[in-house]
Order: sequence, then structure tokens, then C-alpha cells
Amino acid sequence: MSRSYRMWRKQWYQRRVRGSDKQLRGYPLYRDSNCEPFEGERETDTPFAPCGLIANSMFNDSFSLEWVSQTYQDGTVVEKNKMINFTREGIAWPSDHGIKFRNPAGTDLVAAFNGTAKPPNWSKQVYELDPNPSNNAFLHEPFIVWMRVAAFPTFRKLYARINMDLNPELDNGLEKGKYRLTINYNYPVLYYGSRKFFVLSTTSIFGSKNLMIGIVYLVVGAILLILATTFACIVKKDLRF
Repeated sequence: MSRSYRMWRKQWYQRRVRGSDKQLRGYPLYRDSNCEPFEGERETDTPFAPCGLIANSMFNDSFSLEWVSQTYQDGTVVEKNKMINFTREGIAWPSDHGIKFRNPAGTDLVAAFNGTAKPPNWSKQVYELDPNPSNNAFLHEPFIVWMRVAAFPTFRKLYARINMDLNPELDNGLEKGKYRLTINYNYPVLYYGSRKFFVLSTTSIFGSKNLMIGIVYLVVGAILLILATTFACIVKKDLRF
């Protein structure tokens, strides 16, 4: 997302009110001042699970990618018409999944979240996010990724991974050719005066590409170099006298 200044200000404010850390560690009925103003339903006093501003504004667009055709080096085009399979597991930080974010004890999530309500902007309950129990409720990795606050107004959030094991026809990643992206539009960026993009990228041990951090480092480094040079000239001038 880019130009998300209202979202960015809102999320930086949410660093203080991002939700209850104790609730996210497996206590769905717990709520505190960090949940305001989305701590629960006012009429019934039922706590939201999860509570807080960030959770309520969770990104909820969905995408599907179809491999329409492959283009070979000699210009030959071969029709494929195959869906590219995503996985939404393995995208959260290990320090978050299962440590900062935990599900209530037990295997019955419906019973564990009994007495709670979904956040106002959500279309489903927290225990309905994924059919896989290890990636559901507070352990739902897209939810965990969203709850980590962005540092800049222009930011990227990892949506999913293209797992080669789920796409045996892809030998070396996405092949050259034509692809069709289908977007299920749910998240209203116009409210925040921003734009959103779908980016296909590769990752390394240093994470995904992020030009903003590099630009910030260069600007800060240039400023420090100028200041150091200025102070050195002042000290050298004073020593002459």
C-alpha cells in the first residue's frame, strides 16, 4: 500500500492501542485499555476477539493467480490455464507465531471463543479464518502479519507464498508468459486516501525488497556525514587559534 498517511498515523497511534497482548496470548475474554475504542459490543458488553483498532482494520482482500500461457525463448506460446496455488502459512515471524500470539488451550476453538464477538469490520469469527487448526484464530499467520505495525506510510505486507511443492509444473518459479490476477475487492483504501498494489517478489535471508528503508539509511547517513564534516572543520579552526 502507498500514500497510506491516514492509515499510517492510525497504526502508529495503535502502537499504544493495538489490542490486548494478554488476549492475543490465548485469553480471548480478557480486555484492557489497549482495546479501546473496540473493546466489545456496548449493548451486550461482549468482548471482541481480537479487540483493538488494528485487528478491526485487518486487510481482507483475496487474490487468485492463473497461469494463462507460457512463452518460450523462440516465441512459441503454449496455453496453460492452470491456477497457481498459494500457501498462507510460513509468512509470520517465528518470534510472533506461537509466542506473542497463541490460541486458547484445548482443541475446540468454537468453545474456547464462546462469549466473544467478532470485530465490527470482520465478516467471520476469528475461529473461522482457516480450516487448518494450526493456522486459525490467533495463530492465523495473515492476521499476525497485519498486527505488526508498518514503519512507513508506504509499506508491504506479505500475503502468501507460492510454494513449489504445491505447483509441480513450475520448475524454477513463475515462468515467462501471461497470467491473470483476480481480486476479490473488500478493503476500502479510498477512505485512507491511499492505493494498494499486488506485487510478485522473491525473498532472501534479508527479507523482501524494500526501497524505503534503503532511502532512509542513505539520507540519514548523508546527514551524519555532513554534520561530522562540519564539526571537524569547526574543531580544526578552533585549534589554529
